[in-house]
Amino acid sequence: MFASEHEPLALLVELTPKLAKKRFRDDIHKAWDHKCGYCENNATSLDHIVPRFKSGFSFRHNLVPCCRRCNQDKASAEMESWYRKQNFFSEERLSRIKDWMTAEIIDLSDFLFAS
Repeated sequence: MFASEHEPLALLVELTPKLAKKRFRDDIHKAWDHKCGYCENNATSLDHIVPRFKSGFSFRHNLVPCCRRCNQDKASAEMESWYRKQNFFSEERLSRIKDWMTAEIIDLSDFLFAS
């Protein structure tokens, strides 16, 4: 969920939930250069890689920046089978999405209980 070891401490000083949510979303967009993870057009939203409808959570590594067209077209479809059918499919981008999904999440206990 956190991009760096400094992120958890920064989130503790956020003033409002709205600001924290905006920062969370902005960090994901920034990690993908504000491009759609599927087609590389400008991203305007976030897509749940594993749809919420299919028990996908709103965790950082289940969200990818997405253009409106891809987000609406994919809807609640299984990501890989949907993506492979697209004329803009890229094995390289699919690999990046899979790597994103499996990236390690920083364990807060490493920082809270460090000696």
